[in-house]
Amino acid sequence: MSAESALIEDRRLRILKSLEEMQDRRLNEEVLVRMIAASGRFTDIDTLRADLTFLQHQGCVSIEKLPRMHGDLWVVNMTDIGARVASGVQRLHGVARNLMF
Repeated sequence: MSAESALIEDRRLRILKSLEEMQDRRLNEEVLVRMIAASGRFTDIDTLRADLTFLQHQGCVSIEKLPRMHGDLWVVNMTDIGARVASGVQRLHGVARNLMF
């Protein structure tokens, strides 16, 4: 595995872990960027959106796009599959494995 692949997979896990922290398993993309940065991994909205699109295609999240003046705001909801991946119960290719379960 390349270092780049490992970082991508880790970032995707951090997205799911951030959602897992919320009682309603829901966050908007701006908060997610800050939470990922707080964990030591800096990212931008475009990279985050690419990861969120990947996670949506895998059934881990659903994305709600709320219109605003300067483009949509993405609100992300974690699914049951995403919760299982975040907790380490289920393995998903493309997302780092959570070994803390």
